[in-house]
Amino acid sequence: MSDELNSLSNPIAGNQALLENQSENETRDLAVCVEGAWKNYGYWWKSMTALRDVTLHVPTGNIYGLLGPSGCGKTTLLRCIVGRLQLNRGEVTVLGQRPGSRGHEVPGRAVGFMPQETALYKDFSISEMLHYFGHLHDMNRKDILSREKFLLSFLDLPSRSKKICQLSGGQQRRVSLACALLQQPQLLLLDEPTVGVDPLLREKIWSHLIHISQTSRTTIIITTHYIEEARKANRVGLMRSGRMLAEDEPSRLLTIYNQTSLENVFLHLCLEDQNRLQPNLMNSTNENDQTNTTVSINNQNIPPPDVVNGETPHSQIRRKELVKNPVLRAKRAAVDCCICPKAHKIYASMVKDLTMIKRSIGFLIFQFFIPVVQISLFCLCIGRDPQHVPMALFNSEAINGFPTGNLSLELLNKINSEQVHFTPFNDFTNAMNAVKEGHYWGVAVFRYNFSQAIINKLIFAKTDPATLNASSIHLYLDMTNQQVSFVMQNVILTSTQLFLKDVLSHHKVDPALADPPVIVEIPVYGAKGQKFLNFAAPGMMISIIFFLAIGLTALIFVVEKKEGLLERSWIAGVTTVEVMLAHIIVKFFIQFIQIILMIIFADVIFQVKIEGPVILAMALIFLQGICGMSYGLLISAMCEQEVEVMEVALGSVFPILLSSGVIWPAEGMPPIMRFLSNFTPLTHVVEAMRCIVSRAWTLVYFKVWFGFVISGAWTCGFFTLAAILFALRK
Repeated sequence: MSDELNSLSNPIAGNQALLENQSENETRDLAVCVEGAWKNYGYWWKSMTALRDVTLHVPTGNIYGLLGPSGCGKTTLLRCIVGRLQLNRGEVTVLGQRPGSRGHEVPGRAVGFMPQETALYKDFSISEMLHYFGHLHDMNRKDILSREKFLLSFLDLPSRSKKICQLSGGQQRRVSLACALLQQPQLLLLDEPTVGVDPLLREKIWSHLIHISQTSRTTIIITTHYIEEARKANRVGLMRSGRMLAEDEPSRLLTIYNQTSLENVFLHLCLEDQNRLQPNLMNSTNENDQTNTTVSINNQNIPPPDVVNGETPHSQIRRKELVKNPVLRAKRAAVDCCICPKAHKIYASMVKDLTMIKRSIGFLIFQFFIPVVQISLFCLCIGRDPQHVPMALFNSEAINGFPTGNLSLELLNKINSEQVHFTPFNDFTNAMNAVKEGHYWGVAVFRYNFSQAIINKLIFAKTDPATLNASSIHLYLDMTNQQVSFVMQNVILTSTQLFLKDVLSHHKVDPALADPPVIVEIPVYGAKGQKFLNFAAPGMMISIIFFLAIGLTALIFVVEKKEGLLERSWIAGVTTVEVMLAHIIVKFFIQFIQIILMIIFADVIFQVKIEGPVILAMALIFLQGICGMSYGLLISAMCEQEVEVMEVALGSVFPILLSSGVIWPAEGMPPIMRFLSNFTPLTHVVEAMRCIVSRAWTLVYFKVWFGFVISGAWTCGFFTLAAILFALRK
């Protein structure tokens, strides 16, 4: 009684209370309720508004036709409804809860979504496509087969074993519709479902939609280019430039605007909207607006549509409840994203990945042999001493070629001709010119009295400058290639030492006098003749698996994201973490075979001995492969196009490779670079691998277990950043 008196004494407050009660009653029976929705794309300096204060109400069990030209915001609104986009301001409620709330099945099994593009895996058969979404929705095999049989018949689809790529465009859209209808969802969102469909089948589809909306109380939101087709809907919304022009029952819109078709109603509203945005036409439009506020039919006043230009009778009351605080929204979204991965969704994603692999056996075999080819090329081309290095020779002791009886010939015979190949010259100037022209890497010169000077130096202990000069080999080298010049010097020095020992032995003198005053004892680790290959090979094995995982993972996810495949899976309820875990699990087996083949080739074929536990070395390589996958996921989260992936991947490969000590020791870097190298994902892992391979160290040593810890830390970091970026890019 007091409420009635209050409403009589204060009619404005009474109207507000009445509208609030009416709003609450309506909201309870609404499957989808959008209030004051604003959505912007881009940043403040290049922001674009896609939705402008949009209000939409879809009662449970109704078919709602969403009409508007391309680019008016229909798809953006649908993505907000299914939880794929977060509003900048406003509120969305779907089936009584916010999309993406903890425990809510939107996105998930409660919603069926058919995007504007087909978003199907082209190499899958129709049955495999339906089974994939069936497993995502946790349907058992019997239910999937039952629904598959019905949908194949209902949508007039070809054989269940037919591949998607073998279907026409219209047939692919029907398969896409079948995937949306598969689990019999409570909410069905269809973006242009009847484009390219036979008129008879279109009528059949509409009959089915009407049937399920009436019998199962399925709520359906459908966008269509066929405006008159929307007259079959219980309710329609007309959008233009991100605004909702009108929302009501089709018959009421036709009556209110006194038109014979929805297309004319839409044209009328578009003209009004355009005039309203032009200040010089405001006066003329006000009169038109006033004449259309009510229409009298059979002596009854018909109120205007429920939504006109974004406003509802109770939108002003609801507006105070809209969430505008971005920090609050971010916290709420963060809590909702912390959902434990579901086994059936990981299983469905794994089956999908395995099916894709099965469809490309040749590419799979190629993946197995990529590491083998790369490690083979590395062992064949890197770390070996240069062979057959051409070098000029000017031997003053030689008369008419190489006469016998001089010690210079004995020394030349000691030099390994497989590594250094001499070409004699009779003129020193000609020999130098040949080097300057690039035909040889240097000139070796023997003085005319070399033999006598060697005897005087070694036997008679003469050490005057003339004797020392004549008893030496004079090398004029091209030092532009450090490795070649180093090999030449090393070969000649080693051969000279052997030659001097022979001369001393021939004259009954202890040959140990020719040894340098340095004694290299038995090495603590490795061998005296350690090669550069043994130093670089462990790092290359780590690097090959790491970089292969980056490219493969990043490209796969970008392609799926670009074609809308990931989007559809996410709307089906798959989380980013579930997709990434499934991918890593499947690639585990591929990497396992890659690592085994690579180690076999490196050990058996190229004699890169692994002194420590082979299992430990394989575990470290595998863990670094997982790290590469995580980094690939991060790249795919940052990039939208394949070209961007290649640029980022290639742009990061060489800095990581060069600064991590794989090719050259970190001790050879400047202090600042050596410090920075500690912050690459390879440096400490490569060092741990070398300790296992060359020193036979195990996990009890700091460098080994620290390498495992660092690899795991980088993996978790990349994985977490990728998951966050995927979530933010929703």
